[in-house]
Amino acid sequence: MEYEAVIGLETHVQLKTQSKMWCGCANAFGSDPNTNVCPICLGMPGVLPVPNAEAIRLTALTGYLLNCEIPRFAKFDRKNYFYPDSAKNYQVTQYDKPSTANGWLEFEFDGPGSVDGMARVQITRAHLEEDVGKNSHFDRFSGVDFNRAGVPLLEIVSEPELNGPEMAYAYLRALTDVLFRGGISDCDMEKGMVRCDVNVSVRPKGSTKLGAKIEIKNMNSFSGVRRAAEYEIARQIEVVSQGGKLVQSTRRWDDVAGITEEMRTKEHAHDYRYFPEPDLMPMQPSDDWIAAVRTRLVELPLVRKQRLMRDYQLPAGDAEVFRSNVELGRYF
Repeated sequence: MEYEAVIGLETHVQLKTQSKMWCGCANAFGSDPNTNVCPICLGMPGVLPVPNAEAIRLTALTGYLLNCEIPRFAKFDRKNYFYPDSAKNYQVTQYDKPSTANGWLEFEFDGPGSVDGMARVQITRAHLEEDVGKNSHFDRFSGVDFNRAGVPLLEIVSEPELNGPEMAYAYLRALTDVLFRGGISDCDMEKGMVRCDVNVSVRPKGSTKLGAKIEIKNMNSFSGVRRAAEYEIARQIEVVSQGGKLVQSTRRWDDVAGITEEMRTKEHAHDYRYFPEPDLMPMQPSDDWIAAVRTRLVELPLVRKQRLMRDYQLPAGDAEVFRSNVELGRYF
């Protein structure tokens, strides 16, 4: 029996703001551990969060860049879980009423699932939340740096419409290109500004029913996403081909060994005990507020390339140079 892969991506992007999501601490990379912190991002009792207005604007702007709907009602929720890098033991995020929903991203891709060298993937949502701290593991002990805790984080969730590692790679390149050009994020993966969870399943070719979803957590490079997906697809096909059963679970990618390893069986939404964040009011954007956000829209990279080819009869290679080098394109 032939099998096919189905991939969905959850891309986490740090927003380009000067301060954190709920406090005035600096959103800055490279500071000494635990220097950009305060009682709010350390989860001390009795503190109250104040939303970062620019982060909310950037979230709505992302929605427009990704052809999303901008609901007139959105709210924050508490997602409850314990990890050493989460000082509050819960994460403030958006669950059932996100700030953006139902969009799509079109990008260049010449492979299965494309039409005339183009592909389109539906975006389920792009919701706003906070980042957590960073664990560092040493020979005899571990340390937690909370400088990153509370940094505004956008989670962009695709539909399970990517049919292989190469398509996932092309989607991520196009997505980060849009976010960087739109001023949403610097998208520097070496600084942890972009991380990705990869949801992989396999099913008999031609079937419409999704297989068990296996999530690979916290990928921090495009090439790693491609390699991890290639390995995981082959592993899952081998399991089901031999009569085994796949169970929904979470795995980690060992980049040195080139394998995925199981971390835990996957939680479901109800395990996180979501409930509305009691310290934050819902958001109801006005017409004037939305109009002000829309004034910040820029020409998307793919639209720019297509315009240069159409209006100036440039070959694709030259238009690609001017697409990636904005200043050179303006000079031309």
